[in-house]
Amino acid sequence: MKILHETVQTIPRLPFKYYEHDPLTDINVAPHWHQGIELNYLVSGTTLKFVTDGHTTEYRPGDLWTTNRRVVHSASGPTEVDWVEFGLIIDDDFLQAKLPASVNWQLTLNGAASAKAHPQAYANVRQQLVAIHDLLMTPTTDLLRLQILSHFYQLLVTLGQTFTVPLTTTAVTPNLTLTDTVMNAINQHYAEPIDGNALAEQFHVSLTTLNQQFNANVQLSVNRYLRLIRLMNARRLLLETDLKIEYIAMQCGFPNSKTFNRNFKSWKGMTPTDYRQAYARYHRIDTSCL
Repeated sequence: MKILHETVQTIPRLPFKYYEHDPLTDINVAPHWHQGIELNYLVSGTTLKFVTDGHTTEYRPGDLWTTNRRVVHSASGPTEVDWVEFGLIIDDDFLQAKLPASVNWQLTLNGAASAKAHPQAYANVRQQLVAIHDLLMTPTTDLLRLQILSHFYQLLVTLGQTFTVPLTTTAVTPNLTLTDTVMNAINQHYAEPIDGNALAEQFHVSLTTLNQQFNANVQLSVNRYLRLIRLMNARRLLLETDLKIEYIAMQCGFPNSKTFNRNFKSWKGMTPTDYRQAYARYHRIDTSCL
């Protein structure tokens, strides 16, 4: 499974991509990542499983949540349900130009828990997002664009004031092009015998520099990010196939099943075999109608 890098196309003269679920398609979204922060709103349907960096969260109608920069994420849910879901992906260049401090934002908006902790701010985010949604349903004029931006700015203010925690600051000057290029290479070639040293050599930088960039932009060293991508792909094979553990280890870049077992248990708190027995049945129920 190759994890896709989404190139975000913003709406002309607006600093975000707007998306809305197409009722003629299913709700399932393959694992992917992008540079910008994503804001999602599940209006109606049923429980939606949303996976970020291999960790599953269940969202229900009425829930709002954010996805942070460069986080690999996917979604799944039953196809017979009438889903209504929409959201925004914020242009990161615009956001950092207007709010330089946002480079250190880690968004914490996370469904019902956030609604309970900050009911007024949560309601305000929903109000601004719904207003943007409604305005985009009409032909865009210059005045309408200003109205949309007024709601968008208020949304950013509320997110920044209530639903962010700062990342650890770093003296490293971010090289986002390098980080994104190496992330793409890892997502394409994780099954091959690569490591941080090989990637540093391939992209003509030192391993120290590469780790500094990954720690600054992804909050993981390059080898830890590579391990995470391998584990996420292995998890998918465990849940969706009956392949043997040894074969999954080989297909996901682990040198042997012993190394795979040790890393998977460190990640999920149980062995691959135990994890498959515990969760594969539920996963197959969820995906049997796909």
